[in-house]
Amino acid sequence: MSERVLYFDCFSGIAGDMTLGALIDLGLDVNELKSALESLPIDGWTLDASVGRQMGLRGVDVQIRVNGEVEGPAVPGDSDEVGPDHGHGHHGVIHEDEHHDPESHSHQGHRHYAEIAEIIRGGDLPAAVVDRALSAFEVIAKAEARVHGVSIEDVHFHEVGAVDSIIDICGVAWGLNALGVDRVESAPLPMGRGFIRCAHGRVPLPAPATLEILRDIEIVDSGLDRELVTPTGAAFIKAWGTRVGPMPNLKIESVGWGMGDARFPDRPNMLRLVMGVRASASPSCEVVETNVDDMSPEVAGYLLERLFDAGALDAWFVPVQMKKNRPGVTVSALVESNRRRTIEDVLLTESSAIGVRHYAVDRTTLEREQVWTETPWGPVPLKAASREGQIVNIAPEYEACAEIARATGVPLKTIFQYAIAGYYDLNEADDGPL
Repeated sequence: MSERVLYFDCFSGIAGDMTLGALIDLGLDVNELKSALESLPIDGWTLDASVGRQMGLRGVDVQIRVNGEVEGPAVPGDSDEVGPDHGHGHHGVIHEDEHHDPESHSHQGHRHYAEIAEIIRGGDLPAAVVDRALSAFEVIAKAEARVHGVSIEDVHFHEVGAVDSIIDICGVAWGLNALGVDRVESAPLPMGRGFIRCAHGRVPLPAPATLEILRDIEIVDSGLDRELVTPTGAAFIKAWGTRVGPMPNLKIESVGWGMGDARFPDRPNMLRLVMGVRASASPSCEVVETNVDDMSPEVAGYLLERLFDAGALDAWFVPVQMKKNRPGVTVSALVESNRRRTIEDVLLTESSAIGVRHYAVDRTTLEREQVWTETPWGPVPLKAASREGQIVNIAPEYEACAEIARATGVPLKTIFQYAIAGYYDLNEADDGPL
């Protein structure tokens, strides 16, 4: 089995329109994209895609206009230029107790997250697309709420909730689904320096909400006094990404280039998306673990259950000798990288640990499928594991066999033996000349 990986090569940052352009360059059908987005209960917008060039490189430039207007590049904080808040739909918030001129952003509605969610759910979009879009908006909403010290319910979005940002995020979510992307990975995100002007005045770069979104995600200094990563772009990686780091080992299928609006002196302002296939469907994993010496056995048993409930692929205890000669245990959990924070939360809230550690591991798995065989006590399911098309392990499903054992009084190991023998007898009987 293989998985399709989309790698975000963000050498000049990332924003919503750049990502849409790169997806279109990868092969996303513009007309199908527009048709999907037109099902959303919003109007007054247009989406245009054209081929452009920067520093000799060809890419796709996407322009989203709302009531005939389009956002431009971010305006540096020391510039006299009068322009939009930030480029590529950077987000500001308006609190309940703030006064604002509703005409100052006439092309941008002021909406709560609940209203945005209703808009997204109100379209004719696949469930996977809806879930992706909502998760990205939720990441942004939480970041803005924390930055401004308010609850999510008390935040008004005048750009995230704006039509162009809804189109950006829903469009990218739809594109990932349409192109069959199984996994999103990214290069470390380049941060700009200096200041930019926004609705609230002059603010430092990286933008406060962007930094908040990028907690626990690797970043690098870009060397430019410009905004390169918008909250929308950061949310794509935070909400959907499973790994940030060097380009993975892939069989490359296609490469797409999306263009940004600003022009930089030392690099093209473009986003490169690399689509490729990885032979193993096993996602990158991490081991999250901690040592404890003051946890009761009852709590330990419950902790193991909670780790599995939270998505751990495996979890285990190992006896250790700790300081002051105290016997203790190492609690470890194997988890997909994008769920590490969830497992950390379980370890820190359900155990007596005051800290955890984590490290990346490589994982090779066999392809698995469920098969059935007949026994004297009825059909039994088995788990068949194969490598390169050949079955290498076969194991009866414990719960099904245990249920038969309890009902009949037959030893569990006997049911196991009959199930395995029945599987091989059945399959060998099918072999032979035509």
